[in-house]
Amino acid sequence: MLTSPFCERHPHARVSLTSLSSREVNRQLTDFEIDVAMTYLDDELCGVQATPLYEERYLLLTPDDGELADREVVRWAEVSALPLCLLSGEMRNRRILDAIFLANGVTAVPAIETDTVSALYAHVATHRWSSVVAHAWLHMFGVPEGMRVIRMERPAQTPRVGLVVADRTPEPILARALLDVARDLDLRDDLNRLVHQHLAGRPAVPS
Repeated sequence: MLTSPFCERHPHARVSLTSLSSREVNRQLTDFEIDVAMTYLDDELCGVQATPLYEERYLLLTPDDGELADREVVRWAEVSALPLCLLSGEMRNRRILDAIFLANGVTAVPAIETDTVSALYAHVATHRWSSVVAHAWLHMFGVPEGMRVIRMERPAQTPRVGLVVADRTPEPILARALLDVARDLDLRDDLNRLVHQHLAGRPAVPS
């Protein structure tokens, strides 16, 4: 949703994407190994300038015939009792989920842990496990056949996701160009529209 419009605007630019933990993001920005990152905007970051993009929402991804499949909204305590597949503990998403579960008086003990969203989806698509997914993942992975997404109770604090660059002058030229593209988009509305389409059971086409 960012790199395609960026490359259209700057056809001679070359983009290299990599997946890192939030801690590694901070280190590589500081060490000039990457120019810009999309990550959680929280107190684990230091020495960066941030551009917020959206607030992360959480959904239960569960089999159509699962015990909570007919619900419109589910509680975190209910989800903790399901056979779960979640990201592993070194990933910031998992640490956020663990804190939300704990705030609701429970601990989630997943049967499967992985450090990639693609592996998480591959396991959930077997219909043996459920997962708590970030709403932005729907843009790339959607909802596997035989599964459905259900709204989860909103946590007390909603994590923000955004772009970060190292707090230095001058800014890298390509990083500034990507930030300019991001400010011309409205990822928050696009992602929320996608969630509403999936919750309504209609085919969802990302804008």
